[in-house]
Amino acid sequence: MDNFWMNFALEIGLLSFLGILYYFYQKKKILIFEDNKGSMVMNYILQTCLCEKEEKPQPELDQLIEALDDYLKGKSSTPPVTILTKFAQSSVCSEGLHAVITEGLKEIEK
Repeated sequence: MDNFWMNFALEIGLLSFLGILYYFYQKKKILIFEDNKGSMVMNYILQTCLCEKEEKPQPELDQLIEALDDYLKGKSSTPPVTILTKFAQSSVCSEGLHAVITEGLKEIEK
């Protein structure tokens, strides 16, 4: 009977240790995700802008795409929030792109 309690205590200790390791692993993944969230959101907005782009010249959209691309390539250290806000409020912006930009900005502010 003494052997049973010893094995039981070892299993509980091992499972507790593995649980603590898993907790720190998940915490690290969440922190890395939070650090990269801004660039992921900006990349999604850029992809949406590229899908909305037509063959005819659209200077406002081209400026937005260029600003997003500069941010994602590291040429600019701050996200182009002002350009995004200005473009989302303009009459040139479609409803779908407006929704994507608005939700993306909300997500970055969190």
